[in-house]
Amino acid sequence: MNMKKVMALSLATCIAFSPIVIKAEEIDTIITPIDSSISLPGQEAMIMEYIQFKGKIEKVNNENGLLSIVVKNDNTEGLDAMKAHIDDAIILSDKTLDFVVGDDLEEGMEVTIFYHKDTIMLESYPSILGVDVVIINDSEEDQGVMVSKFNEDLLNAEGDMIIKPYDETLIIDKDGNELTIEDLPNRNLIAFFDIVLMSYPGQTSPKKIVVIPEKEDQVIEEQVDNEFILESGFIKEINGVQMIPLRLVGESLGYEVSWNQETKTAELVRGPQWTAVTIGQDNYSFAKMLIKLGTTPELIDSKTYVPASFIEEVLKAGVEEVSNGLKIIY
Repeated sequence: MNMKKVMALSLATCIAFSPIVIKAEEIDTIITPIDSSISLPGQEAMIMEYIQFKGKIEKVNNENGLLSIVVKNDNTEGLDAMKAHIDDAIILSDKTLDFVVGDDLEEGMEVTIFYHKDTIMLESYPSILGVDVVIINDSEEDQGVMVSKFNEDLLNAEGDMIIKPYDETLIIDKDGNELTIEDLPNRNLIAFFDIVLMSYPGQTSPKKIVVIPEKEDQVIEEQVDNEFILESGFIKEINGVQMIPLRLVGESLGYEVSWNQETKTAELVRGPQWTAVTIGQDNYSFAKMLIKLGTTPELIDSKTYVPASFIEEVLKAGVEEVSNGLKIIY
């Protein structure tokens, strides 16, 4: 069998793994935040485990200790901008293959970000989401990278690439601890490679593999020593649903609240926690999970109101009805 540097057998494989073969502009017009599949003539649609977006960092934000970057590219169709929260993302350089700390990210850097196909993307401009992996594209040489889940045979979730670690392959976790090949099956992995064996599925022996931590439910420390009363005068009832003022409640709970007039989107940030709501959309998120509350946010007297269930379901604070309003416990 033949081998060729950073080339895979199918076009789909090239799109998923090899930015050297397929230009970033072509990738980004194919992959959208709504549909994680790639459909090629004569082939069934391939569902990508991790979707990638490549562009240049336009802005770095560090709000209340929560780091995010705005990444943009020159797409004229489809997705051309993202605001990516990266507080728990793995950041690596494709030149050194070393970890990079978030504070070293700068405006103007070329990056590729990867997010899981089930990640919730808030419909605003730029789109807002949490990402899993950030690759800084500062290598002058061709460097292949793939992010996927690999089964017990180390075949990726897309079914078109097998990894075969060799003695020199460095296998580590997010904290830099060395692991073994036994730690790889049925895990989400980042693999850096140069050579792909021209077979189907393709085969490669990565230079470095980083094991992505298992997803865990976000844990919020229970705090019952703080509370405040949202008085009845601040609560409005619409179609039988109690609606509460988002900014007042959010800021009372310690969130920084910002408003995007163009997209009618409010974003709340507090430490590693963030969420956003858009007027008229029943899409709320918590820890990258989509939550439907059955009621959309509303603009009333130039203020954003959300259903009272937002306090418990999204902000994870306690709520009790009292004679003069709602007691919010946090």
